[in-house]
Amino acid sequence: MTRLQDDYLPQIDDGNRPLYIRIADAIERDIDTGALPSGSRLPPMRNLAFDIGVTIGTISRAYNLIADRGLVAGEVGRGTYVLARNNGNHPGDNAQSGLLPPPFRSLDITEGLTAPLNLDTTSAIHVGQDEIIRLQFNAIAESMPHIMVDYVHGVPDSWKEAGAMLLSANGFKPSPDTMAATNGAHAGIMAIIMTVTSPGDRIVFETTTYSSVARSAALAGRRIIETPIDEHGLIPEEFEKLCARQHPRLLYLMPSLHNPTLAHLPARRREQLAEICRRYNVWILEDAVYAPLSDDTDIPIAALCPELTFHVGSLSKTVSSALRAGWVSCPQGYATRIQTAHRMFSGGGSWPMKELASQLILSGETASILRNVKDAIRSRTRMLEEELQGYSITTSPHCPFAWLKLPEPWLSGTFRSALLERGMMVSHEDDFKPARSELTLHAVRIAFSSPRSNNRLKQAFSEIRDLLESGMAGHAAIT
Repeated sequence: MTRLQDDYLPQIDDGNRPLYIRIADAIERDIDTGALPSGSRLPPMRNLAFDIGVTIGTISRAYNLIADRGLVAGEVGRGTYVLARNNGNHPGDNAQSGLLPPPFRSLDITEGLTAPLNLDTTSAIHVGQDEIIRLQFNAIAESMPHIMVDYVHGVPDSWKEAGAMLLSANGFKPSPDTMAATNGAHAGIMAIIMTVTSPGDRIVFETTTYSSVARSAALAGRRIIETPIDEHGLIPEEFEKLCARQHPRLLYLMPSLHNPTLAHLPARRREQLAEICRRYNVWILEDAVYAPLSDDTDIPIAALCPELTFHVGSLSKTVSSALRAGWVSCPQGYATRIQTAHRMFSGGGSWPMKELASQLILSGETASILRNVKDAIRSRTRMLEEELQGYSITTSPHCPFAWLKLPEPWLSGTFRSALLERGMMVSHEDDFKPARSELTLHAVRIAFSSPRSNNRLKQAFSEIRDLLESGMAGHAAIT
């Protein structure tokens, strides 16, 4: 009979040898003494890692080591069991079950590395969705094993329905037949650019924006031009001047929770932009990846100007960036073109990932995860506001990052270098400029999605405040 040992905690010896070896030795000792008898199931790696206070990669290496020693065997979805020392049969199975295949090995690419605390990415906050994703993925693998080994052949209606459900908001309800499924938002955006523009065409970006799109477009031979923004986002009057003088082909913008300034484009400006784009025949690329997090109640531009607007969303900020799942709501007749361009330039998608993402949406799991992510964002935002009270920082209880205007005499690049010396990585203003510019903002973006520990995050915010208070004395540049 299998005995569960989920509360098991090895007594690890002190020493200079790698920690994972000392953990493996402690487990072997407990097996030899009978503290872990044959048939016992070891704790899940994640649980033991938490109890000991180490990475899951350390526990994975320890489990792999004792498996190599012939002490345990693991099976995906069942756990790791102590083997009988005489025959090696799986302790939880009867005699007819035979031997297990070689134990499953996991690789932690961060093992042995000393990396800075990542405060420069905005992937979805971990709120326990990994277990939901695991269960859903296992169900898909069991019910449709054939899709685990094949290319994507067409786009099922269920994927289109999932995309339409994901992007519906504030009176905007795209039809499933307008949907293209993509490998995340960025891949969808590039498919749009490749479809409706040609090399040499001008694309308009805000002076501060998600610059990876601009750099990718420039790499593809498109010409990047900028339009000014203020605290409310893009300025329609300035954009119209640009249209009249330079005749751009496409406008890229983020009306909801602008990255990095957190600006919200008011309803009136959205209407003005729709009118201007109609007048000058300019395509609109509405990046809505942060929109599900926001409290935005204004109608999307795609609902105001559906014939010219591509509306893009994904699960990266709300559920999981690892799924690489995005969707584009297209003007009528363009979904097939965008899907084809996406396949040609990205190599196509992963059926298991697209099916998984779609099932998460259609089952309602994404809505549940999103609520928890929003709660975590509110909590972390309050923590940041408390630590940096008194400084010029723009925050939102709905946004997983903040925009910090640096006090004298800090420069954004110098401040980032000083933080890096303290083991933290943030994004500074140049990371958000679509092209070379004389614009100076003296600002950095502080993101707080990635750290798993709130205590470590609070410590990081405290260290940021300490650096701000120290002034330039807190950093000695090496030249």
